[in-house]
Amino acid sequence: MLKQINIDQKDALIFLPGVKLFIQLGNVVISDVAKHMSMHRYQAGESLIKKGEPGEHMLIIKAGKVKVSLDEKDVELGKGDVLGEMSLLSGTPSKADVIALADTEVLALYRVEFQVLMERHTELATVMTNLMKSRMFGKGGINRLGKYKILSQLGEGGMSIVYNAKDTVLGREVAIKMLKYEIASKEDFKKRFKQEAVTIANLTHPNILHVIGTIDDYSTSFIIMEKLDGYDLKYYLQEQGVFSGKQTCDIISQLAQALEYAGSKHNGGIIHRDIKPANIVLDYQGNVKLMDFGIATTSEDSNKNFEGTILYTAPEVLQKKAFDYRIDVYALAVTAYAMLTGKTPFRAPTMLGIMQKIINDEAADIKTLVPDVPDGLAEFIKRALVKDPNKRIANWGEIQALLVSGKGHKIDLLANTEMDMAVVVKLKTKGIDTELLVRELHQVLKLHHAAYELEVVDRNSEELDFTL
Repeated sequence: MLKQINIDQKDALIFLPGVKLFIQLGNVVISDVAKHMSMHRYQAGESLIKKGEPGEHMLIIKAGKVKVSLDEKDVELGKGDVLGEMSLLSGTPSKADVIALADTEVLALYRVEFQVLMERHTELATVMTNLMKSRMFGKGGINRLGKYKILSQLGEGGMSIVYNAKDTVLGREVAIKMLKYEIASKEDFKKRFKQEAVTIANLTHPNILHVIGTIDDYSTSFIIMEKLDGYDLKYYLQEQGVFSGKQTCDIISQLAQALEYAGSKHNGGIIHRDIKPANIVLDYQGNVKLMDFGIATTSEDSNKNFEGTILYTAPEVLQKKAFDYRIDVYALAVTAYAMLTGKTPFRAPTMLGIMQKIINDEAADIKTLVPDVPDGLAEFIKRALVKDPNKRIANWGEIQALLVSGKGHKIDLLANTEMDMAVVVKLKTKGIDTELLVRELHQVLKLHHAAYELEVVDRNSEELDFTL
């Protein structure tokens, strides 16, 4: 085998753009990748990779042909094909033997150089993220992460991809959040991602997403979380329209309980800092889960740069003043406003325009936009949107009192101006799987694109007359 440290850059700029893995990369990135590669030449019959060897490099076949011997079959690869890319990400031993069938030239990119390139070039990191997405599940995919079997992709955000998986030991489904390589290659972002896991893992509350654990693999980090049976509020607003006053009171009340718990001295005074509909999941039973504590901080460390969502950001943050948990109270009010009206209180064509309105303008009275909004909810929104945090409502007990006053009775079939139709099902059969029945009813109602509320009440409830 002959190893050459330097390779012909002009030749590489002609060859590498035609390699499928690199086809979306520009010449600047390709040129830098080529500078970090070395060339290897093998004679027919020589071993390129031995099964069980650690994944130290990725090989790209420039000329010749090789045989990849897997457990179930042999595969022949030739010019432009890539070997060892997943082992390069994971550092795990190779699962196959690779033998040259003819005199073969390959370009090698070693693990250390690869990590440097991913941190330097976001485009390369994006390519690897897309590669990982294509290999996570399905025929011939990775399909496993520790004891978890990857089933499908649930969603994707700017920093991460979320997968549906099954715990093969406990038999339960979970959600797994993978940090994208665009972020994972930057140490500070990776640290923040792990901070989210540590932060939430220490919080035990019915309205906060439960974190099960973390896994470091494939050159990135994964958070194992409970799988939520529902959608975020942003989805509901887009698909079903605005929420009723009663629904809003109930959801905001649950969120307030979660924030009060997280912000307690016992939990270190955690401030979420990114309360918005996309970070709030509502399940089919009406339970709320607050998620994405990735930029959360504690009250002792609350003066660092803010990185939340501008439309939900409190004025004191935009003015670069010190802030505390009252920015979450403000964002909670903006969320309630959006749930009732379908839009946030301050809008403008530019970011600067939005900031100026948040700092200087008063929000339109919610009662003028939604006349039948409960008085307690309207008062909470008004007092929570106050510019000066020292004058803003901040006592969680007082906030809960206002919200509870707007909930009303859970079952109120009479004199309800919001209701077009009410269906009451009184079951006379014992032993029915109520959770399964409710889930099936939700599926049916979703097919009809219905905006609805669904409650299950037992005989002991004082809110429904079972004698009728």
